[in-house]
Amino acid sequence: MSEPLACEIVTPSGRLFSGEAEYVSAPAAEGDIGFLHQCAPFMSTLKRGAVRIKETMAGEDADVFAVNGGYVEADGRKVVVLASHAINVAEVDVEIAQERIAANEQRLAELSEDDSRAVFIRDEIEWQNYLVTLVGQPA
Repeated sequence: MSEPLACEIVTPSGRLFSGEAEYVSAPAAEGDIGFLHQCAPFMSTLKRGAVRIKETMAGEDADVFAVNGGYVEADGRKVVVLASHAINVAEVDVEIAQERIAANEQRLAELSEDDSRAVFIRDEIEWQNYLVTLVGQPA
């Protein structure tokens, strides 16, 4: 095993993950990018997607965190993800996500087309749909 990377995922609510990993991938603005120890310095905005953290490369499953925007920075020793929204995929309750989708679709149907709140409600619907989809995918 190579030297580990320190890795953190931080949201406005607090630290979601802090630990060491051999490999981290993140959904950077230009596409998914992977980080190993001694990688080149890198910084990017994040798009909606999955951050995957592998403690070892020996075939073990990765910890998967869904993120919805933010930033990723790496310096060869540490990867920091500052996410607007993030959740450990293992903690996603599909039933609750589907209830949120239905409730937000109802709220959206009650708004006029020029209501500025519609943008935020659509984004929340897309986020919940993404979580439901991601839960069904293998790590």
